Parts: sequence; C-alpha cells; structure tokens
Amino acid sequence: MDYEAGSYDIAVIGAGGKTTTLSKLADLHRAARVLLTTTTHIFPFSPPVCDRLCIAPTAEEITQALAQPDVVCAGVPSKNGKLTGLSEEILQAASQSADWIFYEADGAKCLPLKLHADTEPVILPGTAHCFIVAGLSAWGKPISEVVHRYHLLEDWAQNPSCLVDGAIIADCVRDAVQACGLPRAHLTVLLNQVDTVTEKMEEIAAMMRELKAEGLTCKTCSLREDADLTRALSLEGIL
Repeated sequence: MDYEAGSYDIAVIGAGGKTTTLSKLADLHRAARVLLTTTTHIFPFSPPVCDRLCIAPTAEEITQALAQPDVVCAGVPSKNGKLTGLSEEILQAASQSADWIFYEADGAKCLPLKLHADTEPVILPGTAHCFIVAGLSAWGKPISEVVHRYHLLEDWAQNPSCLVDGAIIADCVRDAVQACGLPRAHLTVLLNQVDTVTEKMEEIAAMMRELKAEGLTCKTCSLREDADLTRALSLEGIL
C-alpha cells in the first residue's frame, strides 16, 4: 500500500471493547475532524457517536464530509450490515482532510479475548499509535468460550476447558503486541471490564507489573461504566 498518513492514525485491536474504544476516542476528540473506519469490518456508527455516515464515498465526498469539525463514519457495504475498509484512494483523501483517523484493525467475534491469525491485524502505514484491548470479563471462564482463535496455541487447543487467568490474558496481550508490529512506545494496553473482576485486583496488579516490565503501557478501565475516560484514552505526551 502506498498510503501516506496526513492525519494522526490510531488503530484499535484486540477484543472486549474495541467498538466502545472507538466511540469514546471519537467523543474525546469531537472538536476536531474525526474519521471512524476500519481495515477489516465494523458495524456502522450512528448518532450520537458520529455526526455523519458516508457509505462508499468518493474522494470528493469524504473530503467535503471532513471539511469541518465533525465525527464521520465511513466504509464500504459488506455482509450482515457491516462496513469494510475504504480504498487506498479514498483513505488518502480522508487523511488529507481529517485531524484524526480512528480505525478498527481486527475482529474478535464479540469475545473478550483473542489470538491473531497471520493476516491480522491490518495496520495502516504510518499509524501513530495502537490501543490493544483485552476484556477482563473472560477471567475464570473456559478458554474455548471466551478466546477467539484459541486453537492457534497448541496448549490451549489441547486444553480448551482450561480457565482463563492473568497469565492467559497476558499471553493474549503479548500475541497482539507481536502481531501489531509497532514499537512498544506506540502501544497502550487497555485492560477493560475491570468492574467485572473487582475480587481479582491483586492478580490484575501483578499482571500489569509483569507487562510493564516488558515495556508496555497498561491501563485498567471500564469503557462502558467509567464516566471519565480521559486517563485511559489520553494521547497527550504520546504523539
């Protein structure tokens, strides 16, 4: 791909809160020109998350939509009511007009954790930062029920009834770090759904210390419940 970012492009990958992360990022940057899109598939956003929905826009249409501060969701119609990614030409036009492009770069079948296939995530060249989301609601549940593509790890494939703990969640995070390919300084790990495991805070703290020792920025949050997500989703001092 010859795409060159003219905006700040921010990827969101992982599982257990990607869509909510995108909507909250858009809300925090609503005073700017924001594009919500995907390099895989997403359900289209609607008000109040976005101000405008652009379906299969031309270069001129996406440029016009992003001519003023607004949150614009754009993509190309796909199966099951979802949108797939914009062409390189349209994305390039959007990048020259938008201040921020927030995009989902993988899928998780609505499960709280995942492993990545060789073809994912689909990260745009020049991406400035990536949020890796992991859903803590998976804690204590069988791997086969809560980890998308769990069979990609032989040990997990052979023990599908093994219960998720901090070590398994950390391994899902490490898998995302490796699959993403961005430097660790350009990654933020969001351990979401912390409200569902309040009795596990000591174990979560230990997991975070381990990941931080590996050079990762880790934050706990409850994307649906927290009134103020500025701390969790702030890009200040990162870009």
